[in-house]
Amino acid sequence: MPAWSSGAIDLWYGVRLLHVDPGKAVRGYLESVEGVARVHDLHIWGMSTTENALTARLVFPHGFPGDARIREICAALRERHGIAHPTIQVETVDSGNCCVLGADEVT
Repeated sequence: MPAWSSGAIDLWYGVRLLHVDPGKAVRGYLESVEGVARVHDLHIWGMSTTENALTARLVFPHGFPGDARIREICAALRERHGIAHPTIQVETVDSGNCCVLGADEVT
């Protein structure tokens, strides 16, 4: 059975991350963002042979930081970590880990 046959999510499997330290460097940056109380459900993957993507939930307990701040975070991810396609979900209340993967399986 081809990798793509079980769903679109399998398309990225086997594409290596380009110039990204998915563990400590990216998580460390996101945790250091002013106002962020917690980072969870962080996933980074190679979209192609030239671009990386990221999804993450950032908990801002004092409220939504504004679109400009989210754009700054995305720009820093692109410039510092080579992530061209970040998707940031903002939470004002910590919903906990929604991801079904264990912590040792998630970046």
